Amino acid sequence: MTFLLVHKHDAPLETLNHALRRQSMRTEQAQTCEEAALWLAGPDTPVLVFTGVELPDGTWADVVRLAERAPIPVNVIVVSRLADIRTYIEVLQCGAFDFIAPPFEPTALAHVVSCAVGNVATRRSMQAQVLRQAEVPSQPLRLPAAS
Repeated sequence: MTFLLVHKHDAPLETLNHALRRQSMRTEQAQTCEEAALWLAGPDTPVLVFTGVELPDGTWADVVRLAERAPIPVNVIVVSRLADIRTYIEVLQCGAFDFIAPPFEPTALAHVVSCAVGNVATRRSMQAQVLRQAEVPSQPLRLPAAS
């Protein structure tokens, strides 16, 4: 399971990366929306994307839009230096899974990750079920013979 961190030398995300790795979670890095788009379209689509608020070629909102277009479900968690209620509400209203800020206490971080991963697993399972059902050829409707 892969987690993608999208940022360019953002201290909170570097701290988060260390916290995730201490919990034996696999992380990869992208510095721009363009690099994130390649990850999201690739064969090893991440389960979660943690993104900074500002990126060299966009913002967290651009990353959320990229994740929405990914071939399989992905959750985005926005990471900020400060806990700001206005940004928190905007982030959730725009489709991100969550908004977090340091410090990244291990138990709280594990809870956020567990909830986000569980949500993705459910959505991916539902998507696979819909795709399987779409592949099953429909049977012609057979009416009983008239007597």
